[in-house]
Amino acid sequence: LARNEQQAHVMVTDAQGRPRPVNEADLRPARLIFNPKSGMGKKPVNLEELVETLRAHGIRAEVSLKTSGRVAREATCAAVEAKEELVIAAGGDGTIEDVASQLVGSKTVLGILPIGTRNNLARELGIPLDIDQACALLGTGITRMIDVGRVRADEKPDVEYFLESAGIGLSAVVLPAGQEVRKGRLGHLPRALRRLFEMKPGEIRIELDSETITANSTLVTVSNAPLLGLSFLVAPDAKMDDGLLDVAVYDGMTATDVVSYFLKTTEGKRAYNPNVRFYKSKRVVIHSGKPLPIAADSDVILDRSKLEIEVMPLSLSAIVGKGIGLMLPVEAVPTVTPLAGPQAAPKKGQPAPEVTTPPPA
Repeated sequence: LARNEQQAHVMVTDAQGRPRPVNEADLRPARLIFNPKSGMGKKPVNLEELVETLRAHGIRAEVSLKTSGRVAREATCAAVEAKEELVIAAGGDGTIEDVASQLVGSKTVLGILPIGTRNNLARELGIPLDIDQACALLGTGITRMIDVGRVRADEKPDVEYFLESAGIGLSAVVLPAGQEVRKGRLGHLPRALRRLFEMKPGEIRIELDSETITANSTLVTVSNAPLLGLSFLVAPDAKMDDGLLDVAVYDGMTATDVVSYFLKTTEGKRAYNPNVRFYKSKRVVIHSGKPLPIAADSDVILDRSKLEIEVMPLSLSAIVGKGIGLMLPVEAVPTVTPLAGPQAAPKKGQPAPEVTTPPPA
């Protein structure tokens, strides 16, 4: 598939790589949800060039601009209702999460064009950071089913989906603070940091599939994917297609201890602390003696004393590559996306490797 996509790409471009006229009927239709504000501090992505690059890789994109999370979710819902086969999220992790939350359980496939600042999800799912390579991956159309996390707080009917992590306690303070830094909005940091250091550890009870544990803590993270926030490697062994959540319990640690530990995990580095204990479970119920702030990906839920989290195994279809967050990567993709930093430029004329047949389920 990868080799065929490369050959098709050559056929529709001239010697300078510019798209040649093609028959519209030969192009695969897709909904492109584009966030023009993604990638603050980086060179802006030209939407017209992006659409033309997709055309060169066999995709005809109908564009919807993301002016807010609600607009992105509504556009995605409309695509699902219209039975569109592919929705491409062009933006950062927030845009991808908005789109993915509306695709859970549907037959519509998620495509990703990483034009954000951190691009955690692209790194975890093996989406190339180079836009042309990412479009080429979309052109192959190789899909995998991945897991999604679901959160319910204090038995409220409202449900939050997450792709990366949810948690109770300091994660709801640390994560939004990291989002503000990432987006260059520093005005809310003093308040977030003050709250972080005002919180004192208390008894928390965590119910897992096969055991119940207690801890003296202000923080429990429940992860579907390895990275969180500013590329914190909070769940090094988490996989997005194993049907399990990775639970990290930070026992007996002060706010200073937690911040120090998180800083050691930045840029995808593995850290060690004997007070950080890891578990795997399909369902997690967290009880705290006092209400604590709750977060699911970048969304902050009001303070709650009970949090229920479960995994929805293989409930989202996505076009992916070779990522650390996958048990079953797509071996046809020639590049491996780094956990942090820029991606090396592809070698010109490098042939695509042989496609590896996946093992039977």
